[in-house]
Amino acid sequence: MNIFPVTHSTLSVKALEHRVLSKYDIELPECQVFSKGLNDTFLVKANGNKYVLRAYRFGWRSLDDIGFELELLHHLQNQGIPVSVPIGQKDGTLIETIQAPEGERHIVLFSYAPGTLPNFEEDEENKAYFYGKAVAKIHNATDSFRNKHERFKIDLEHLLDKPLQSIQPFLKHRLDDWNYLTELVEKLRAHVQNLPLSRLEIGVCHNDLHDWNVHVDENNIFTFFDFDCCGLGWRAYDLAVFRWGARLGNREKKRWPAFLRGYTEERPIEEIDLGAILYFVAIRQVWLTGLHTGNACDWGHTFLDDKYFDRTLEFFRKWEAEVWGEKASD
Repeated sequence: MNIFPVTHSTLSVKALEHRVLSKYDIELPECQVFSKGLNDTFLVKANGNKYVLRAYRFGWRSLDDIGFELELLHHLQNQGIPVSVPIGQKDGTLIETIQAPEGERHIVLFSYAPGTLPNFEEDEENKAYFYGKAVAKIHNATDSFRNKHERFKIDLEHLLDKPLQSIQPFLKHRLDDWNYLTELVEKLRAHVQNLPLSRLEIGVCHNDLHDWNVHVDENNIFTFFDFDCCGLGWRAYDLAVFRWGARLGNREKKRWPAFLRGYTEERPIEEIDLGAILYFVAIRQVWLTGLHTGNACDWGHTFLDDKYFDRTLEFFRKWEAEVWGEKASD
């Protein structure tokens, strides 16, 4: 039978229960779709316990990429860092590979992070302070991480060049905005290269430290998950993701100083890295816009309308006015 090509299928939860979850030491697992995005996430419930099953998207991560991620999680666990960790099957296998209509997809079962998403409406600065301490402990722990797997690099090609290529087709009818964006990207590139870039601290980072990738309990214990974007990169960028998230919610002035205070109590930051964070906030938004446009073939084009780009360009222009305008932010 000539099967029509597929780019991203939805795996059957019943098939996952019977053909994949049956290989784990879990009795009567119940599986349900939790979210679909870069990868597909399934919530698994069994005997009062919860787990997270991730089905990596076809072509998104290689076995080496995934192996790096899983080894990093085990390393962090061994260092006493609260993280969601991979769970092995009865025979110890960590990565299950299945043949989906679009091609091979890799599946990993993870422990469920205790607690809930951070509620910054309650004790906002204190939450940000402990968040910063938790991130510093991750960086302290990853300093000693060594592994045998190759992993994609978090460099300017990854953060600026490839995203810009994905964005360009969506701004064909807005040439002034496209020209503005390309000029801004070149200014950002020049500023970080002239720091110079080679002096910035490099290490293994989470690279996606926004509020939706961590749970916190009543004792302010932060448990991080979704290390799908982890890799070797600039620590300043890792920290900038938190600042970027706070900025999106118009809470940067409240959260960022508290986060930074918590971080520096556990780990020092060189002045050059501290200065780079501000530029990486804007670079993060370039990367995210490229992520959205680059995945439009599966996620849809509807949300990538003029209103989307109006908001995105407003973010850049406001950031640029504050940083390179009359009144700079530290």
